Amino acid sequence: MSAIRSCLIVALVFALGSLARNTLPASQDPQRRPGTQSAAPPIVGDPDKGRDLFQANCSGCHGIDAGGGDGPDIQQAPASLGDATVANIIRRGVPDTPMVGFFSIGDAGAADIVAYIRKLGSTMSSETTKGDPRKGEEIYNSSGCPACHMIAGQGGEIGPELTSIGAKRGPSNLHQRLIDPGVNLPKEGNVGDRGKWTLYLLYRAVTNDGHVTEGIRMGEDSFSIVLKDVNGNFHALYKPNLRSLEKEPLKSLMPSFKDTLSSAEMDDLVAYLVSLKGATP
Repeated sequence: MSAIRSCLIVALVFALGSLARNTLPASQDPQRRPGTQSAAPPIVGDPDKGRDLFQANCSGCHGIDAGGGDGPDIQQAPASLGDATVANIIRRGVPDTPMVGFFSIGDAGAADIVAYIRKLGSTMSSETTKGDPRKGEEIYNSSGCPACHMIAGQGGEIGPELTSIGAKRGPSNLHQRLIDPGVNLPKEGNVGDRGKWTLYLLYRAVTNDGHVTEGIRMGEDSFSIVLKDVNGNFHALYKPNLRSLEKEPLKSLMPSFKDTLSSAEMDDLVAYLVSLKGATP
């Protein structure tokens, strides 16, 4: 398991404030002493650069939208802890915890990541839904979504689990993914020898005798690749026996709902997905 994959694995966010503040000079930490006249202004960073850095270094633990995964939801961390505290945690980590420091990204890189997380938190908290989640649940079931997605232990395992998707992504993000499911796929951090992967990326393999297999990559090494098709079947393919093996960017096993749902139905489906904030089996 890589250092990146060993990010926060417990709900550390509430404890990080005090841990990180102990490593900051008082002049740099406006939360250190009660009664200060005003909090420090937000760190100036580039959220677009921060998005790329976050996806490469943090998303494997905290989710593509900082909404949590193996590590906790940190969307509101800049707002609750302060930008300087969060930047300090990113650079230095937290001693005696799985949260390692990322010295190599520098102060500017940490500021960019904080700017991106702050933007995510602001967007998520300000968005509202206009559909009916009860109708959306009916659309979800009638559209065949449970065949690929799991909610509270029920459903398929081809696509990502949606049990707490509403706590991780906002309405506009979910709406866009229903229209263009192959765009902006989540990226996994470095994992062992395989490095960084784009999750749910579609591959098309053609064997020397012309047999075609399409599916998402589940495993790969120098000589073989394992693809999972739309029916959930696994195909182990020996590369020397392949005529071609190509990535299919912007495509997805998940169909687009752009032309199959009305605007109102789309709103209802989004409202249902937004309502999923962590139900348990």
